[in-house]
Amino acid sequence: MPTTTYDIGLTGTSFTGAANREDLLDVVTLISPTDSPLFTMFRKAKVSNVQTEWLTDTLTQAASNAVVEGSSAVFTSDSARVRLSNYTQISRGTVEVSDTQRAANPAGIKDQFRYELAKKLKQWKRDVEHDIIAGNSATATPASTRCARGIYRWLSGFSSRTANIANAATMSASNLQEDDLNGVLMSVWTTGGLCDYVVCTPTQKKAISTTFAGSANSRRNSPLESLSVTNVVDWYYSDFGNVKILPHRWITSAAVGGGNLNRLTFALQSDKWVIGFLRPPKTIPLAKIGSAERAMIEGEWTLICMHPSANTFVSGHAAGTFADNFPSN
Repeated sequence: MPTTTYDIGLTGTSFTGAANREDLLDVVTLISPTDSPLFTMFRKAKVSNVQTEWLTDTLTQAASNAVVEGSSAVFTSDSARVRLSNYTQISRGTVEVSDTQRAANPAGIKDQFRYELAKKLKQWKRDVEHDIIAGNSATATPASTRCARGIYRWLSGFSSRTANIANAATMSASNLQEDDLNGVLMSVWTTGGLCDYVVCTPTQKKAISTTFAGSANSRRNSPLESLSVTNVVDWYYSDFGNVKILPHRWITSAAVGGGNLNRLTFALQSDKWVIGFLRPPKTIPLAKIGSAERAMIEGEWTLICMHPSANTFVSGHAAGTFADNFPSN
């Protein structure tokens, strides 16, 4: 609010309306992004312990199978099943609003406390989305915070399908190369998987739309009067699966525990991922201390990768060109 004295009806002064009412719109505008595509996409399941385990299995290599008539059976050992696991992670948001503020009449808000709860739930979901893609290695030592392993740690530690781009040794390639993406999609397909999503930074989404040869050869007809130019690739149709290109806001420049995710483009088989809830997120009222209302939103979840080698990433994008990929708000 201006502190200068208002002079009513005088000309040539900065302020001429001390009796005028303020014009404050009864609306609050929130521009911070709230999308969480992987959290929304992956199916949900109930888990019953802080450590969740599951099994993967494989068949033996295909080979010629012909035996002599009347011969005795020969027994061989099959490949052993592999047990994978992840830990549940507790994610929380807290709200504290004074009784005075709840009794006031703020613009655009009927109840400050309820507004802050809704806002904190959006923040909780954003934070979980961040940890789904960029979370730390699974940890559960007594002296540390229990963490769920995220997609990056699943694929960098358990998948044999990942690949570097052609000149990854020097990190000089600015963008994803079409041959490299096709190479890892083929690798997953050969293993038995079928990727249906490519998850990338906004920079790589733009590169796919402008530099992939397939997009350059496409044709779109638009009415002359529309005066529109179309330059977008939302789907990439490869020999080894049709993938939806999904730009992701929370691929960070530095993943938890190290690693620059801006150097990566992920290819995922979405039905091989499950979000397990030990405790689904809910609002928990907290004891009132003094003249303030308090609550927290808390949930306990984990990320289940049914088979890491059904997914992949391409690494080696150059650093220093992705400053605008991660939102500042």
